Amino acid sequence: MKRNVDHMVKMVNEISAFWASEAGDPKAAAAAVATHLRRYWDPRMRRQIIEHYHAGAGGLCDIGREAVRILAEPAKPAAPEASQPTG
Repeated sequence: MKRNVDHMVKMVNEISAFWASEAGDPKAAAAAVATHLRRYWDPRMRRQIIEHYHAGAGGLCDIGREAVRILAEPAKPAAPEASQPTG
């Protein structure tokens, strides 16, 4: 399992490097990385990288660490839709 986590850390760091150059802003880059992980990574992979984050996030770059922190946050409920007047 350690090798698998090491490989995921490497992938997160590579994705982070890409988005750091594209976004220009570390916060925007971290948000883009979190979105990428949410969209394209298998739920088991996301769970493993989040567990790694909670265990100290060893090896993750700053943007990658922030991205996994965002990923680990509980989902926020959708804002309720405004009721439409009937009539």
